[in-house]
Amino acid sequence: MDEQTAAAAGARPTSRLVVDVVRALRGWVVAAAGGVLLLGCYLGVSKETEVAYQLPYVVSGGFGGLALVLVGSALLVADRVDATQATQSRLASQMDDLHTLIIAAAASGAADADRAGAPNPQAVPGHGGPGHGVQGHSVTGQANAAAVSGQRF
Repeated sequence: MDEQTAAAAGARPTSRLVVDVVRALRGWVVAAAGGVLLLGCYLGVSKETEVAYQLPYVVSGGFGGLALVLVGSALLVADRVDATQATQSRLASQMDDLHTLIIAAAASGAADADRAGAPNPQAVPGHGGPGHGVQGHSVTGQANAAAVSGQRF
């Protein structure tokens, strides 16, 4: 598979794929660690009956776990935003390339038409040539038949 075909198919080099997987995985790992801290906080608080003994669990496990869940979520969102921006950048460059190709094709088509001279009346659809109507009947013949019968167009 050559480079253009691989690029058109959206294939990524292996190292880039590994980087993308690791970036997504780190967000999930940080969020899971926050979830574990929150679970530990809940288990610690649930076994204590006095509020004074529950506060250390809430401060260390609860706030820390909540912070890790938020950081993990932010990492996942940032990864998705980066992926979306990369896709949009790739599509914009493809649109620019397509625009360039269309302009070049139009310019070459205009140059070919200038070299060919005047357009051929036989090449226009619906015309059988000079003096012919829609179905190949002569326009002057139709006018003569209408004049004989007294009809107007």
